[in-house]
Amino acid sequence: MGDKFQLIHDVSPGTTGWTVKVVVAEKFSPKVAQRSPTKYQNLTLMDSEGSTVQATLYGQNITAFQDELLLGKTYLISNALVKETNAEYKAKSGEIQWTISGRTRIRRVEENNSNLLISTYSFTDFEDLPKYMDSNLDISVIGMIIDIKPRRIIQTRFGKECQVQDLVLVNKRFDTVLLTMWETFVDNECKYICQNLRKKLILIGKHLKVTSFNGLSISTKADSSFFIDGEFELVEEFKSWGHTNSEIIDNMISEKHYLTSTPSKLSVPTAEKDFTEIKNIQGLKTAKQFFWIKGKASVKVLNQTYWYMSCNNCNKISSENYGDIYPCVFCKCTDAKAIPRAKVYMQLTDPTGYINATAIGNPAEYFLQSNAEILMNQTLIPTAASMRLSMDEDEIFYVKAITQELSTDCKFEILFIVNPSQIAGDKNTGKAPVEHIGEPIKFLEPTTKRSLFHSDTDDAQSSKKKRDKSTIEITKKKSMKSKSLFAVHIKKRNV
Repeated sequence: MGDKFQLIHDVSPGTTGWTVKVVVAEKFSPKVAQRSPTKYQNLTLMDSEGSTVQATLYGQNITAFQDELLLGKTYLISNALVKETNAEYKAKSGEIQWTISGRTRIRRVEENNSNLLISTYSFTDFEDLPKYMDSNLDISVIGMIIDIKPRRIIQTRFGKECQVQDLVLVNKRFDTVLLTMWETFVDNECKYICQNLRKKLILIGKHLKVTSFNGLSISTKADSSFFIDGEFELVEEFKSWGHTNSEIIDNMISEKHYLTSTPSKLSVPTAEKDFTEIKNIQGLKTAKQFFWIKGKASVKVLNQTYWYMSCNNCNKISSENYGDIYPCVFCKCTDAKAIPRAKVYMQLTDPTGYINATAIGNPAEYFLQSNAEILMNQTLIPTAASMRLSMDEDEIFYVKAITQELSTDCKFEILFIVNPSQIAGDKNTGKAPVEHIGEPIKFLEPTTKRSLFHSDTDDAQSSKKKRDKSTIEITKKKSMKSKSLFAVHIKKRNV
C-alpha cells in the first residue's frame, strides 16, 4: 500500500480533501440498533501501518454497498463522514468513526494486501484452548473444516429461539474441535460451507470464545468475523498439508471419533487457593459462574433414573424408542435419532460443606463407571457391585452454577471430572494440562430397545448371550505426525 495517500490517523473531524487507502479487515453482519429500528452494518478498515478505524453503513446504504467493500480487498476512500465516537463505545470502537453513505467516494484498487492483514492476527493453538475456557476472552483460530452437523434450534432461558450449527475443525496435528455458529452465521457462512464441504475449506477467524458447553468447544460472539478460503499464503500452506494427508483426514471423517471425544487437555488448578470451597457457593444467587472444586461425590438417592432417552442432535429428552428416527420438537431436526444419555443426581462434598449437583453425559458415565446403554438396560436398584456410587479419594470437579426454576438459589451441574493422579503441575502457570478426562468408557452393544417410558418387563427378554458380548473400548485416535503449531481462527466471509 503506497504512501501518497493519507493514513487513518491523519483524518479527524473537519479534515477535508483527504483520501485513504485501506483494506477491509472485518465485515460484520447487519444488525438492528437497540434503541431504534435503524439497521446498521460495521466494518473494520486498516491502512498500510496497521491502524484501524470502524466504518458504519446505515439503512438503505447497506444494500447499496453490499457488492462494494469486500472482505480482504483494497480501496481508496474519501468524503466519508468523520466524527468522534460516543464515549460509551470508545473502548471498543476507537476515538474516531467513519460513516459511509451515497456521498462517499469508493474506488477499488487491485492490490493484494493479505500478508499485511494476516500479520495482525494472533492465533491460538488448539492445545491452548482450555486456558480460555468460559473466560469470554477473544481468541483467533485457523483450521480445516472436515464436517458440519445438522442445524438445530435452541431456546434461551428467556424463551427466545436461536439457530445454531456445529463445524468440526482440524489442525495440522490432527487435533479436532467443535465450532458452534450462531444465528446469522448459520444463514451465511454455514450455508456456504454446506455447499462446499467436500473442498475441505480453510477457516480463519477472529473474536471467538471458548466454552465448556457439551465439552470444550469454540463459539461465535456477536462481533465474530470469518475468512473462508481467504487469499493468504497461510491458507495455501494449509491446503497443501491437507492434500498430503488426505487419506488420514478422510479416515477421520469416516470414523467420526471427534463427535464423541472429550477434550484432550484441561488447564486444571494445582494451587489450593485456586479451588473454591463449597461453603462459599452454598445458596449462590448468581448463575453462569464456574468453579473448580476438590472433593468427593456420592449418590445419596439410589432410587433415581440414571439415564434418559435423548435426541442425538440436541440432547433434549425424547419419548421415542432407542434407535428410532423422528422429528425433534426441540431442535427441529427432521431425522433425529433417539439414543440413551447418562445422568446422575449426587452430592458433592469437601471439608467445608456440600452441594447437590447433576452430571450428564460423559461426566456421569465416568463417575458411575458405566455407560448409558448399560444403565438403560439395568432393571434393579443399583449397588456398588453394578456401578460406582461414591468416591474413596478426592477428585477435581469443574462445576457450573445455573438458574433454577421456582427458586432464587442456583443449582449446579458438573461439567468435567478429573482424577488428581493424572495431573502434572506446571510451575510457571499454576495450571496442569490433563491429557485424559477419566478412563475410556467400555460400551456394550444394546440388548433392548427402550424409551424413558418403556416398561421394565421388556428387560427380561435380554438373553445372557447378548449380555456377554465383547465390549468395545472407545478411545480417541490421534496422529502426531506434524509438529507445527496451529490454532483455530475465524474470519467472516462476505456473502
